[in-house]
Amino acid sequence: MRSKGFWLAVLAMVILITVISCHSPRGDRNAGADIMVPIVPLYVMQEYTATQDTHEHDDEEPEIIEAPPEPGELDLNTETILVAGRYAGFMTWGFFRHSATPYDIAVAESLVKDTHTGAVLEIADIIDMTKIDKVLSLLAGALLAHAPESAPYLDMIDDSWLTHVIMEHEGLGVLLTPEISPWGLDFVYILLPYEDLDEAFLLGVELGIVEPPHRPMVALTFDDGPSTYTLKILDILEQYGARATFCVLGYRINRHPELLIRAVAMGSEVIGHSWDHRNFTQINAAAIATQITRTSEEIEAVIGQTPPPIMRAPFGQHNNNAINAVRDMGYSLLHWSVDPQDWYNRDADVVYTNIMRRVTEGSIILLHDIHPTTVEAMRMVIPRLIADGFQLVTASELIAYHYGEMQPGEIYVGFRNINW
Repeated sequence: MRSKGFWLAVLAMVILITVISCHSPRGDRNAGADIMVPIVPLYVMQEYTATQDTHEHDDEEPEIIEAPPEPGELDLNTETILVAGRYAGFMTWGFFRHSATPYDIAVAESLVKDTHTGAVLEIADIIDMTKIDKVLSLLAGALLAHAPESAPYLDMIDDSWLTHVIMEHEGLGVLLTPEISPWGLDFVYILLPYEDLDEAFLLGVELGIVEPPHRPMVALTFDDGPSTYTLKILDILEQYGARATFCVLGYRINRHPELLIRAVAMGSEVIGHSWDHRNFTQINAAAIATQITRTSEEIEAVIGQTPPPIMRAPFGQHNNNAINAVRDMGYSLLHWSVDPQDWYNRDADVVYTNIMRRVTEGSIILLHDIHPTTVEAMRMVIPRLIADGFQLVTASELIAYHYGEMQPGEIYVGFRNINW
């Protein structure tokens, strides 16, 4: 005979296998919403009967166990998500129903895995436990706003309420089971924003959360790709946990779509650099709009999300006609404050020296991911910038942190910007 604990363990394993089998390899939340797993027939693993022939002891009574009952139902919601191209989250919750029980049994499992190391993270790997009171206070406040009827129970809150946690793009998701939330008969899901968790959240860098300004920011931007050299630059960025902005030409996108997908999964961003590098000062507003729209649509078709409303003009050239056309489309223009002339100086050491002499807090650095010498320069530049205390962020992050929401028609050059 098997013990009750054994069969509960079997049930838990079924749930966990269901969770893992539903993991999406696409690098983001499945279809942007929860996935309903079809109702799964599940036998309640109790003792069943059969007559067991015992040849060694014919004089003993055969073991009698009872026949299997009717199958129950396990009705699950399952969510999987990959954050920053590294942290895979799995969460499943629902109810087990069976005619032998007078009420539904709530079941839930969750898992966060570091896909780089293969380690399954504990709550202490995600949250600074010395700041647990802050986290629980945030949870209580969010819960009270979500369910005012929970007020009488909030003095019961403790770290057991953080049993089921998943990492989302914007914050930590906390699942409360009906057993924890006695004011209700269902699950409650609360999102705690990373910006509110602040230093209590231990994985801010890997998730691409912009750090406080005591670490100066620099944005590396790469024009005219994607190309075969983009792959090598992505490898270097990933090696050092850095991010960048890729300003792509529309006609090149379908040559290397996988590189754009990887860049976004790593926390970098992809924006337009026109369709075929036509000088915006030499074409009319309608042609400019076509260049921008066509490229943006191609990017979105590949990465599955709308790119930021900012683009880089070919040659960095723009007149009043071009600026007005860009503004009318709701876009900003991305310029630069450091140009190491990698397009002219096909020498990695010269490119490296030009950058390190001019880089400062808030620099936007112009580069091109179409030259092998630029790749070699990045092998020196990226680790040196990090060693010097810079954090390498996307252009959009740099702008957002220092200026807030981007304004259409504005030209961003770093921590100084031009208003036309």
